Amino acid sequence: MRRGMSQVMLTSLLTVAVTVATAGVAMAVSGGGYQPSQQDCPPDANSNDVQGTTPGCHNFELNVEDGHGKRYAEAGLDQLPQGASTPGLFGVGQPGSPNFPHAGCAAANTNGTNGGPGTGCGTNQSGIGATAVFDTENTARNSIAPQTGAPDSNGLLTSAQDGFVIYLGADDNLDAGEHDGVDGRNGTVKSANGPSDGGAVTAHVSPSAATTPPTLYDPVALAGASEGFCADGYCQEVTTQRQQVYQGNPTTSDSRDVANYQGKQWDPYNCSSGDSQSERACQTRDHPNMDSWRYAEAHSVYAEPGAQVYEDPDPQASPLDPLYEAGVTQKPGLYPIPAAYAGTCGVTVGGGQADFSGTPVSNSAGQASISTGC
Repeated sequence: MRRGMSQVMLTSLLTVAVTVATAGVAMAVSGGGYQPSQQDCPPDANSNDVQGTTPGCHNFELNVEDGHGKRYAEAGLDQLPQGASTPGLFGVGQPGSPNFPHAGCAAANTNGTNGGPGTGCGTNQSGIGATAVFDTENTARNSIAPQTGAPDSNGLLTSAQDGFVIYLGADDNLDAGEHDGVDGRNGTVKSANGPSDGGAVTAHVSPSAATTPPTLYDPVALAGASEGFCADGYCQEVTTQRQQVYQGNPTTSDSRDVANYQGKQWDPYNCSSGDSQSERACQTRDHPNMDSWRYAEAHSVYAEPGAQVYEDPDPQASPLDPLYEAGVTQKPGLYPIPAAYAGTCGVTVGGGQADFSGTPVSNSAGQASISTGC
């Protein structure tokens, strides 16, 4: 089972960046607004049975776009093939090897870059801009293609009125080309939604929302930001607006806050997307496979305005209890990790839900909490 930790460093580095993006559905990386589509990747690009890469897919991505997803600038590092890692906690691919970060692209255009999944950094001859490809290992790929079309001033004005977004995201494919998504077998075909670990820093400005009244879910509609990541099941997020971090059963409309474990059914500790054996470990008497566990989750799982730490709600995650792994305890005692939240929707401690009277209640994880609520 995959137990890499270098992604913690890689995604934590994002917290020092000043970036912007709208709230959206984060996929397997259940925090920060990370999305495979923002990385120009399909949901199964990091399948554990694939050693190679998907054209246009990036493990590190910076996008500048309007509120409708039209990109005006982008840059990304190409997805890496799986390979050997350098020694140590923060190991990466060997310098000079195919799985060491060495190639990518950048693009900007007044009329939109036309970039996205399957394309990577796009080109648009109708506007003013350029697209560049760089590769330190294969310098023959290095190129800059200018575009000298007429700028779409009306389109720019509309985007400026609607608002602009910046997204900065990274995932654990940076870790020597790690591939740890489900392979579509063993009852996982409906669980494919990106790699298990990574994160993003996001923020947005929306002039058209300047007169929108504040709510507990979105105190300042005019602008906002978020930062979050998940690594080995441990997740954290700081956000100024409600953000959907995971989608469970698509046939229902129920929801829960990510730090509220009340009613949550946790998949087995050894269940993850690291390999076929880990996928088969998801089977229990009531849940035959990982897809069943995903359908047992609420349709929408939200991070609320404020700060929160929590166990990744996605069964693709591979939880890590250091004491259990070291043989100190006989069974995992830190799965799920105790959740905590403080923000505009109140305070939650322990992962459960209780009223403001302060009387603790038990939840499905055997924890207790004191919380208010929106």
